[in-house]
Parts: sequence; C-alpha cells; structure tokens
Amino acid sequence: MAGDSQNQAESVKAYRQWVGVVLSFFISGASQFLTGKRLNGIAWFLALLLLSVGSIWCLASPVVPGDVPAFILWATSIVLWIVMLVKSYRPLPRFRWFGWILFIFLVLLIQGTVYRGIHVFSRPFKMPTSSMSPTIQGSTKRPDGTTVSGDRIFVEEYAYWFNKPQRGDIVVFETKGIPENQRELYRIPPDEFYIKRVVGIPGDVLSIQNGHLYNHGQILRQPPILAKLEFSTRPFTGQTYLVNSTNNYAVPDGSYFVIGDNTTNSLDSRFWGAIPEKDIIGRISKIYWPLNRAGKVQ
Repeated sequence: MAGDSQNQAESVKAYRQWVGVVLSFFISGASQFLTGKRLNGIAWFLALLLLSVGSIWCLASPVVPGDVPAFILWATSIVLWIVMLVKSYRPLPRFRWFGWILFIFLVLLIQGTVYRGIHVFSRPFKMPTSSMSPTIQGSTKRPDGTTVSGDRIFVEEYAYWFNKPQRGDIVVFETKGIPENQRELYRIPPDEFYIKRVVGIPGDVLSIQNGHLYNHGQILRQPPILAKLEFSTRPFTGQTYLVNSTNNYAVPDGSYFVIGDNTTNSLDSRFWGAIPEKDIIGRISKIYWPLNRAGKVQ
C-alpha cells in the first residue's frame, strides 16, 4: 500500500509523455533538457538550428551553386527533428505557472532572434515589375489571361558592412530617401523597396550620349554589363546635381546612381537623382525563376 501511494504521488508530479513532444515542437531539445539531460537537449537545439540556418544560407549564397546543398541540409534537419520529437516522448517533471510563462517567453525570444538573424544574412523578395528585365523578370500576363509570377531573389543584408557598393551591383533600397517632391510627382510610396543596378558611385560625373552611359566623358565599360545596356538619349530630370546646366550629373558623396536594366521602362535615378547609401539594405545574391531554377546575378 505504501509503495502504491508513493508511485501515485510520483505520477501526479509528472506531466504525460506527449507534453514533452509538444514542448520540443516549439523548442528543439526542450524535453531532454527538462528531464535532466541538459547537454543532450542543448546539442539537439544547436544541431537543428545550425542545419536550418545552413540550408537557408546555401539557398541564398552566390558561392553555393544550385539548390541541392540547401535541400540536403533541409531534409537532414527534418529527419533529425522527427527523431528528436520521438525521443521527446517521455514524462516531464511538473513546474509552476512561472515556468510556463518563462517557456512562452523563451519561445518568442528564440523565434524572434532566429528570424531577425536570418534576415541579417539573407532576405527574400519578389520582382513585381519589368524594370530589371531581362536580368530579373517581373510578373507578366500570358495571352490566356493567367499571370506568371516574377522572379524570386535573395538579398545579402551584410554585403556592405565592410564594403561599399560598386558599379554593377544590383541592390535593394528603400524609397524613403527619394526627395518628397519627386515621390509625389512619380507617385512613389515612401515605404517601398526598389531593385536597381548601381551605375554611379560618389564622385562620378555621368552623362548619356549615343545610347551609352559616360563617366567623366568616357564610356563606362566596366563591369561589362554596363557597356551592354542601351540608353535613350534624354536629359536627367533630377536637377539638383547637374553640372553647369549641362546633361552631366555629379553623384554626391554618400549617394549612388541606380538604373534599371530595362532602361527604356524603368523609373530610376535619371528621374529623381542618386539614392542615399543609408537606404540601401543589401545586394542581390541569387535569382530564382518561377520554376525555381536558380541563377547568379550578372
């Protein structure tokens, strides 16, 4: 009788086995950690976290070709995650209401930290327009009326932590740095993201002549992609930094002149001038076509 009473008291102090699975669903290794196998629980958490982040990095990094490495890491993480959940099916010692509040707080903290951490390294976008065609295709309508979704891209937000944007880079920037009068004129919301190619860096004096882009009177030939772009001969309308009332534009310090590869159908710095460096959030690393055919940015 005494043994039965003791066993019953011990069972009351423990949660059912499925509770461990639920907790580990939200925080990998939580069940192992709470049942005393702390190093085991921490190992599960770190291993699955590294595999998940690694798969995203492989998917977004230009140094990793294709999708296969990312898929392998992702599939491995899924298999190990299922194994971890199976091993989490064990009774957990009960804890007070404060323990549940702490657990919920940790779930929110970890998810928020991981989400923000991933964004620091890579951030996905979708190209809605044709302003960067043919390099990046925007959403288009077929003759039958159906819509083909635009290319998906990944942006390296860390690309300019220690470096400056270079001519030829394709960057994503916020539109809030465009002068307010120009935003109103061209109906540009202040909270949108634009994708353009850098063609002018601080100190450049740009002009368009005979379908080519010139810098200090010389045709821009480096990188080669800039020499391939064809420009319609038209004056810059961003008047602030025009040189001596000519069709020469001096790129100011801390700013960059950006143009869409589809130069005949792109709203860019030719209309509203250079963009501030602080508004550039990163450099495009990879392009994914609607059929998920990966490619590197030119």
